[in-house]
Amino acid sequence: MSRNRAGLIKALAGLSFLVFAGCNYPVDRAANKAFFGSLGNTSVTVFPAFIRDGDEGLYDADAATGIGACFTDNGLATVTLSDEEIPITGSWSVNQAKMFSESIAEFADYVVANPIETEYAVLAEYLKLGSGEYGGIHCYIVDAQARVAWCHLWNSHWEAFAEASPDTAAGCTAMLTQELAELLTPAEGGP
Repeated sequence: MSRNRAGLIKALAGLSFLVFAGCNYPVDRAANKAFFGSLGNTSVTVFPAFIRDGDEGLYDADAATGIGACFTDNGLATVTLSDEEIPITGSWSVNQAKMFSESIAEFADYVVANPIETEYAVLAEYLKLGSGEYGGIHCYIVDAQARVAWCHLWNSHWEAFAEASPDTAAGCTAMLTQELAELLTPAEGGP
């Protein structure tokens, strides 16, 4: 195989990883467009973050407070904080994309069964490794009809995550809110 062809294959593989790891999938394009069009004039319910710790699940209400403050402080939305803990039942996996897909489906199912009074719902998920360190962060935003309006994941392959190197749930929340402030702007528009 020629050197140019090998380079092209590597570049396409990298691009594919970024598209799927950036989680433009499984976003509903109409919901995404409506979400970005409504930023600054919308409402969100923020749930306690789910901390996936092996096959155990913990919840962090402080994360919801921090994420809510990010939406408020950046003029993105009016915030309602919920103390409801979203039941995430999928088991720990080395396949982060699998956990991401399972969790977003369970979140959407929860919103269908438990309608929100705001236009959108937000859930963060932090992935705790066996070593006690955090290995990833997921953020899901669904609309009141449970359509995925926006989602994203971060792990050591993402510069922001690698630089922050969060070792606590509070560190995950700090990194996430910084990223949300940068990524959730009406001018960016989504996928």
